[in-house]
Parts: sequence; C-alpha cells; structure tokens
Amino acid sequence: MEKAHLYEALYLVNHGIDEAVRGVQRLKKSPKLFMEAYHKSMAGLERRRSMINLQFMLEMRKVEELDESYFNEEFNVWLSDEPLTNEEICGLMRGVERERKLDGKPPLVQFLPRGKRVKKAPKKAEGVHPSRKPNGPMPSVPGVESTVPKDAHA
Repeated sequence: MEKAHLYEALYLVNHGIDEAVRGVQRLKKSPKLFMEAYHKSMAGLERRRSMINLQFMLEMRKVEELDESYFNEEFNVWLSDEPLTNEEICGLMRGVERERKLDGKPPLVQFLPRGKRVKKAPKKAEGVHPSRKPNGPMPSVPGVESTVPKDAHA
C-alpha cells in the first residue's frame, strides 16, 4: 500500500503554502499600502490549507480503516496454527500475481481456468515387474532355483 507519495504531496502543498505566507508577511513590511489585501490573502491561504488537509485526512481515514480491517484478517490468518487451505493459498498467490501485474512484472504462477485443468495419470515405473517389489526379493518361480544364498538378504 504505497501511500508515502500521497503524504509527500500533502507535505509539498503545506510547504508551498508556508512559503507563500512568508512571502506575504515580507510584503507586509512595505509601506502600509494595501494592508487589507495582505490580511485577506494570508487568511485565504490558511483557509485553503485547512480545507486541503481536512479533505486529505478524511479520505485517508477511509483508506486506512479499509486497510486496517484487511490486514487484521491477514494478520489473523498468519497467526493461526492451522495450515492454509488450497483456496487460501491460491487466494494469496492471486494477490501476489495481481501486485506483480500492477508493477509490470512477469507472472511467477499461471492460473488455468477450471475447464482446462487436466489431471495427469500417474506414470508406471518402467522396467519393474508388477508382481515384484522394487527393493524386495525376487518372487520364486516353480522349477527355478536361485543362485543367491538364502541368508544373503537378511
């Protein structure tokens, strides 16, 4: 939630108004001509400053309240001892991908529509006889004797 640039812009507005007020105060030191105009312009500048600050703070309060509720939920999810569900993981990844897209970065994960998802059949192990355990002894075949001593696998 990159808000620093908004606060920086408000700072620049306030700094600019401060500079304008100082300029008007320096003009006040001149002969007493147009004194009413100086007072009016200073009051106008300060009035505009307060209106801008008030409007900005009201808008930011709404944004901050929304962020607070969102991040409160996120905080509670991460504090939980329960493992995340597939839907929660997918939601988090979608959020990451959305942020990357907004930043102009390429995606890390590609989400397929539900219709295009293909379940792959598990591959059969090649070269392994179906009745034989890969790490176990050979099955006995009638009429064939093994040349391996019986106690060799113990």
